[in-house]
Amino acid sequence: MTALQFLRRSCGSWTSERRYLFAPKLEPVNMTTNFTMVEGERSDQFIIDWTGKTSGQMVLTLDGNILHRSRDYFGEGANSSKVEIIDQDCVVMRTEYDGCRFREEVRLHEDDFFRHRYTIGFSIKTGRLALQGSYWETRL
Repeated sequence: MTALQFLRRSCGSWTSERRYLFAPKLEPVNMTTNFTMVEGERSDQFIIDWTGKTSGQMVLTLDGNILHRSRDYFGEGANSSKVEIIDQDCVVMRTEYDGCRFREEVRLHEDDFFRHRYTIGFSIKTGRLALQGSYWETRL
Protein backbone atom coordinates (compact mmCIF):
# COMPACT_ATOMS: atom_id res chain seq x y z
CA MET A 1 0.00 0.00 0.00
CA THR A 2 1.35 3.41 -0.93
CA ALA A 3 0.15 6.91 -0.07
CA LEU A 4 -0.85 7.35 -3.71
CA GLN A 5 -3.02 4.23 -3.59
CA PHE A 6 -4.62 5.43 -0.35
CA LEU A 7 -5.45 8.83 -1.86
CA ARG A 8 -6.97 7.19 -4.92
CA ARG A 9 -9.15 5.04 -2.66
CA SER A 10 -10.34 8.23 -0.96
CA CYS A 11 -11.56 9.85 -4.17
CA GLY A 12 -15.29 10.48 -4.38
CA SER A 13 -18.01 12.50 -2.65
CA TRP A 14 -18.28 12.40 1.14
CA THR A 15 -20.25 13.86 4.01
CA SER A 16 -18.25 14.51 7.16
CA GLU A 17 -19.74 14.78 10.67
CA ARG A 18 -17.16 16.73 12.63
CA ARG A 19 -16.60 17.45 16.30
CA TYR A 20 -13.90 19.92 17.30
CA LEU A 21 -12.43 21.08 20.57
CA PHE A 22 -10.62 24.41 20.14
CA ALA A 23 -8.31 25.81 22.82
CA PRO A 24 -8.52 27.48 25.23
CA LYS A 25 -12.17 26.71 26.11
CA LEU A 26 -12.23 23.17 24.64
CA GLU A 27 -16.00 23.37 24.27
CA PRO A 28 -17.33 20.98 21.61
CA VAL A 29 -18.24 22.42 18.20
CA ASN A 30 -20.16 20.13 15.86
CA MET A 31 -20.56 20.68 12.13
CA THR A 32 -21.26 18.88 8.88
CA THR A 33 -19.05 19.34 5.83
CA ASN A 34 -19.54 17.86 2.39
CA PHE A 35 -16.50 17.36 0.21
CA THR A 36 -15.42 15.83 -3.07
CA MET A 37 -11.94 14.54 -3.83
CA VAL A 38 -10.88 13.89 -7.42
CA GLU A 39 -7.62 13.13 -9.20
CA GLY A 40 -6.00 16.16 -10.79
CA GLU A 41 -4.40 16.53 -14.19
CA ARG A 42 -1.22 14.84 -12.94
CA SER A 43 -1.10 11.35 -11.45
CA ASP A 44 0.30 12.69 -8.18
CA GLN A 45 -2.30 15.45 -7.75
CA PHE A 46 -5.72 15.50 -6.09
CA ILE A 47 -8.29 18.28 -5.68
CA ILE A 48 -10.63 18.62 -2.71
CA ASP A 49 -13.66 20.95 -2.84
CA TRP A 50 -15.73 21.38 0.32
CA THR A 51 -18.80 23.19 1.60
CA GLY A 52 -20.15 23.55 5.11
CA LYS A 53 -19.50 26.20 7.72
CA THR A 54 -16.62 27.16 5.43
CA SER A 55 -16.01 26.35 1.79
CA GLY A 56 -12.96 26.15 -0.39
CA GLN A 57 -10.62 24.16 -2.53
CA MET A 58 -7.33 22.49 -1.67
CA VAL A 59 -4.88 20.96 -4.13
CA LEU A 60 -2.85 18.02 -2.84
CA THR A 61 0.39 16.96 -4.51
CA LEU A 62 2.19 13.82 -3.40
CA ASP A 63 5.98 13.69 -3.63
CA GLY A 64 7.08 10.31 -2.26
CA ASN A 65 6.00 10.35 1.39
CA ILE A 66 5.48 14.13 1.49
CA LEU A 67 1.99 15.51 0.85
CA HIS A 68 1.95 19.18 -0.20
CA ARG A 69 -1.27 21.11 0.44
CA SER A 70 -2.04 24.33 -1.43
CA ARG A 71 -3.62 25.69 1.78
CA ASP A 72 -4.36 24.62 5.31
CA TYR A 73 -7.81 23.74 6.62
CA PHE A 74 -8.44 27.03 8.40
CA GLY A 75 -6.55 29.52 6.22
CA GLU A 76 -4.67 30.18 3.04
CA GLY A 77 -1.17 29.04 4.06
CA ALA A 78 0.38 26.21 2.05
CA ASN A 79 2.04 23.40 4.02
CA SER A 80 3.45 19.92 3.72
CA SER A 81 2.89 16.73 5.70
CA LYS A 82 4.99 13.65 6.17
CA VAL A 83 2.81 10.63 5.33
CA GLU A 84 3.25 7.33 7.13
CA ILE A 85 1.45 4.15 6.07
CA ILE A 86 0.19 2.33 9.16
CA ASP A 87 -1.53 -0.55 7.34
CA GLN A 88 -3.51 -1.06 4.12
CA ASP A 89 -6.43 1.01 5.46
CA CYS A 90 -4.71 3.72 7.51
CA VAL A 91 -2.34 6.65 7.02
CA VAL A 92 -0.93 9.19 9.46
CA MET A 93 0.12 12.69 8.40
CA ARG A 94 2.31 14.96 10.50
CA THR A 95 2.37 18.70 9.82
CA GLU A 96 3.54 21.92 11.46
CA TYR A 97 2.07 25.36 10.73
CA ASP A 98 0.74 28.43 12.55
CA GLY A 99 2.81 27.58 15.62
CA CYS A 100 1.24 24.14 16.02
CA ARG A 101 2.26 20.54 15.47
CA PHE A 102 -0.55 18.36 14.01
CA ARG A 103 -1.07 14.62 13.72
CA GLU A 104 -3.91 13.45 11.50
CA GLU A 105 -4.92 9.81 11.18
CA VAL A 106 -7.27 8.63 8.42
CA ARG A 107 -8.67 5.10 8.39
CA LEU A 108 -10.90 3.59 5.70
CA HIS A 109 -13.60 1.08 6.73
CA GLU A 110 -16.06 -1.32 5.07
CA ASP A 111 -14.71 -1.44 1.52
CA ASP A 112 -13.86 2.29 1.61
CA PHE A 113 -17.47 3.32 2.31
CA PHE A 114 -16.60 5.00 5.63
CA ARG A 115 -13.60 6.98 6.86
CA HIS A 116 -12.68 7.90 10.40
CA ARG A 117 -10.30 10.84 10.76
CA TYR A 118 -8.75 12.08 13.95
CA THR A 119 -6.68 15.25 14.22
CA ILE A 120 -4.82 16.56 17.23
CA GLY A 121 -2.74 19.71 17.36
CA PHE A 122 -0.43 21.02 20.06
CA SER A 123 1.15 24.43 20.46
CA ILE A 124 4.85 24.16 19.67
CA LYS A 125 5.63 26.92 22.17
CA THR A 126 3.61 25.67 25.17
CA GLY A 127 3.01 22.00 24.39
CA ARG A 128 -0.66 22.49 25.22
CA LEU A 129 -3.58 21.19 23.20
CA ALA A 130 -4.66 23.67 20.51
CA LEU A 131 -7.17 21.57 18.55
CA GLN A 132 -8.75 18.14 18.63
CA GLY A 133 -11.02 16.98 15.82
CA SER A 134 -12.90 13.77 15.16
CA TYR A 135 -14.60 13.14 11.82
CA TRP A 136 -16.94 10.34 10.76
CA GLU A 137 -17.17 10.39 6.97
CA THR A 138 -19.61 8.52 4.75
CA ARG A 139 -19.24 8.11 1.01
CA LEU A 140 -22.20 9.54 -0.89
